[in-house]
Amino acid sequence: MTVHRRQATRMGIGLLAACLTLNACGRSEGGAADTPKAVKSGAAKGTLTVWAMGGEGDNLPKLAKDFEAANPGVRVKVTSMPWNAAHDKLAGAVAAGTTPDISLVGTTWMPEFARSGALDPVPSLVDTSKFFPAAMEPVTVGGKVYGVPWYVDTRPLFYRSDLAQQAGITKAPETWDELKAAARTYVDKANTKYGIFLPPGKAGSGQVLLPLLWQQGGDVIGTDGKFTLDTPEMVAALKYYKSFFDEKLAPKSFQQGDVERWFTKGELGMVFTGPWMVGQFTSIGGAGFDRKFAVAKVPGETTRTSFAGGADLVVFKNAENRDAAWKFVRWLSEPDVQVKWYAIQKGLPSVQSAWKDPSLKGDAKMAAFGDQMSEAKAPPAIATWEQVNQMIEDEIEKVVIGGEKPEDAASTMQEKATAIGTGG
Repeated sequence: MTVHRRQATRMGIGLLAACLTLNACGRSEGGAADTPKAVKSGAAKGTLTVWAMGGEGDNLPKLAKDFEAANPGVRVKVTSMPWNAAHDKLAGAVAAGTTPDISLVGTTWMPEFARSGALDPVPSLVDTSKFFPAAMEPVTVGGKVYGVPWYVDTRPLFYRSDLAQQAGITKAPETWDELKAAARTYVDKANTKYGIFLPPGKAGSGQVLLPLLWQQGGDVIGTDGKFTLDTPEMVAALKYYKSFFDEKLAPKSFQQGDVERWFTKGELGMVFTGPWMVGQFTSIGGAGFDRKFAVAKVPGETTRTSFAGGADLVVFKNAENRDAAWKFVRWLSEPDVQVKWYAIQKGLPSVQSAWKDPSLKGDAKMAAFGDQMSEAKAPPAIATWEQVNQMIEDEIEKVVIGGEKPEDAASTMQEKATAIGTGG
């Protein structure tokens, strides 16, 4: 699950909060005391219960057949559910002690479930050094690793390469100044309606703003564990973000489907978005449109950092078939299996060596995502991140639409984030 897909409800958070506060789940609270346990050698056996969401839940049984063939004594039973119901269902299962052996978990959920004490720490059976460092950030809570990155997601820059050439842009922008200049050139010389699309508030705006903060060396939380949102770097990020709207290079309003329509009709020059849009733009644009756009790393200041998301696999402490569960997770993390999963579901591999496969390395658009993941960062692994992120996006909207000063917005972010806290 990418972080943009899911909105946790108060009910789900409340169930898990009760578990955290009262330790009513029948488990010790996750943290420094958790010590990974060894996994017995040999083939996997017995029945494995797995919860997975969306297309992953629908397609995982196809992949699991190979694991069953290699381990004749095991049966993988996958329960599929929609992403928008999964958080509450998992939270309820944690509270009731009725969790499956394995579940797919959104990256932003990891701190909540890790601190509930419900997750089994990752054993040495799984080599965590093979994953993208950014993918390991969300699964590492309190210095312990509680999940395994299954697939990753990031936001590089999509741009109309044909219109760029027409307008005299010879390469993808690499700096903030070049990005602004490219947006202006698309409008002035390629006659696009907008140079770039940036969310004017909410609906993913945090995933575009935070990289602007990180690219200057700023961060959401400092080394002392306190929020660091009221900083010159945040003010600079907000000012730069706002400038695109002030200069009429980005739209202040849009409706569902507008970005796809604008981009494919030549009314939009650039957009930061995810891997699913490669196929979507190609499909909407029609025959030959795949040659009219390209994908590149995001422009930056000191760095070219983008937002990292994805989804992780966890094993629960009360798993009835723990050893087989970890063997399945390890198998899903093998490079060749990850490449096969990409062919089935288009989930981007979390294992770095999988990107050497021709299906990814040989595709310039998809290879750009691998390049970007080498310079990406996940939001902080705190239990309250969803609340903090919503607050940040509210302030972005006030700056872009309401005219709030970036300095005031940064101060408000700091005050409200501090009041929300980190959740433990």
